[in-house]
Amino acid sequence: MRNRSGCAVALAVLLLSSGACRGKHHRTTVQNDESEGGPQIAAVVRTNDPATSAQLLSGFYGVEGGAWRWTAGKFSVLLRSPLGGAQRGATLHFAFTIPDVAIEKLKTITLTASAGGTKLKSESYSKPGPYTFTADVPARMLAADSIRVDFELDKSIPAGAVDQRELGVIAAAISIEAQ
Repeated sequence: MRNRSGCAVALAVLLLSSGACRGKHHRTTVQNDESEGGPQIAAVVRTNDPATSAQLLSGFYGVEGGAWRWTAGKFSVLLRSPLGGAQRGATLHFAFTIPDVAIEKLKTITLTASAGGTKLKSESYSKPGPYTFTADVPARMLAADSIRVDFELDKSIPAGAVDQRELGVIAAAISIEAQ
């Protein structure tokens, strides 16, 4: 009986040890694009990108045509402060389109950008078409990891005039880069 149990133990050890592989293996690492605090804040927000849509804080409607969003008269975005921005300052870029219907109804539109309650720049438009609004952002405003930028139009198309929503401009992308 003793011999049988000894053989069984030896067989079990042999089977268990033979299952272990001693060859070389490639290690696979899983990288997570999120930090401990959640998703990374981007310095470039394309309004059709679901990865950055949470940075569109207010005043943006749903994606249309798979490419852009209407804004309301007031809208806000959160952007990552660019590397070196706290020392050199940065430039804000807003790519948008003013549709024909907006100019027909409103004649001119003035867009103002501000951050932290400080006005960055205002610019007026009286023709339909694509535009890129740019404004300098002082270095002192970029000390934190992110910056909230608020935009305001002096006029927008009221709800019910053309659509059930208040319509401002057609937003494509908002970004900030160090100077």
